[in-house]
Amino acid sequence: MMASQTRDSEYSRDFFAQAEQELVQALLQDERTYCWNTAYAESEAYFAQQEEAFSLDDWKEADIQARTQNLFAQLDQVWLENVPEIYVQTRASDTSLLAALCQRFEGRIPQVSLEALAKTAKELMSTNLCLAERLVQCVQQLALGWGEEDLLVMARPLAYTMRGEESEVIDSVLLTVRSVPFCELSKIEQARLSLAIARYAFAELETTDKG
Repeated sequence: MMASQTRDSEYSRDFFAQAEQELVQALLQDERTYCWNTAYAESEAYFAQQEEAFSLDDWKEADIQARTQNLFAQLDQVWLENVPEIYVQTRASDTSLLAALCQRFEGRIPQVSLEALAKTAKELMSTNLCLAERLVQCVQQLALGWGEEDLLVMARPLAYTMRGEESEVIDSVLLTVRSVPFCELSKIEQARLSLAIARYAFAELETTDKG
């Protein structure tokens, strides 16, 4: 019994050693390389050759679209099955916040600014900054031309409100801003509107956390 086990063990070592040696030889003999740096002159010829080898000319457009949609659907399913649940919840939270901001303020501020405010507000929720400082940091990234101290002065009425009265304060600030395209607003109106939206974002996040 012991002799048989010894022979099996020696055979396994020899087998894996041979397999490893063959793998190394195959890698050393294969001179094909992938052009990672597209700045190299030879990269253009390499990719042109790869495109010629891969052709969809015989495929119907409807088939390509159907197969593409099926592929991405499968990738989405694999992603959802394998990513950590906390990441899925975070993504859902981010989407929910942006949807709430769009529903309330769409048309009053560029979409890219709404996305930036939502993203920054979410990130600042885990900091030890006071609410006024969070509002300022959210709006500063929009490059409206205001200094931190000036923004703090405008942010304080929004930050220091009684619990449950956030909506009224936000509405009162919005009444001081004309309903015209963002680019036509004065600098102070742009700042007031942006701060009000940031305050609304934090109110939404606070409600979500309590829920």
